[in-house]
Amino acid sequence: MKKLLILSIILVSFTQINAQDRIAIGLKAGINSTQLKLSEIPSTEQIKNEAKTGGLFGAYAKLRLIGALSVQPELYYAKKNTTLYDGDISSEGSFQTWDIPLLVNLQLIDLSVIKIYGIAGPVASFISNAKFEEFDLTENDYSSSNWTFQAGAGVEFWRLTADFRYEWGLKDISDIPDFDIGQKTDVFTFTVGFKILGI
Repeated sequence: MKKLLILSIILVSFTQINAQDRIAIGLKAGINSTQLKLSEIPSTEQIKNEAKTGGLFGAYAKLRLIGALSVQPELYYAKKNTTLYDGDISSEGSFQTWDIPLLVNLQLIDLSVIKIYGIAGPVASFISNAKFEEFDLTENDYSSSNWTFQAGAGVEFWRLTADFRYEWGLKDISDIPDFDIGQKTDVFTFTVGFKILGI
């Protein structure tokens, strides 16, 4: 019985050590620049879009699979700002979303002090609020969910990470019968993360 108890303690301790060696959890925050890709503008319309700066904050986890390959799920709240122009009329717009990236993280270079990695994967995005005041558009005029894809690169130093990503929309987010101009999101993101658990 004592041997079984000792064996169980050793097994649990080894599992915890092994998990800490493979799993990391952290917080992240950053800025983004969002533009709507307008693909179905009627020839009679003069509709344009201009990117603006927004922000995001949330958390990430990182699970090392094998060698330099890891999977990195994230959850963050983002505010994505942009401006629509219809002739002489302009409208400042914003999307508030909950984004869930499921990314593959591949360590490319290990310089001991600094590690360089590439990152890519799909993102499920859920719109919680949207507004273009001059055009009287709200979240009801947009799809409640959106699929995008992210790809980029970053550096890791001590418990800090910093990466730059490009994110492009895979579907039209507009749901506006009288204003169907083919809106897909194009987002540039820069984030800084701090690892609070794991190595």
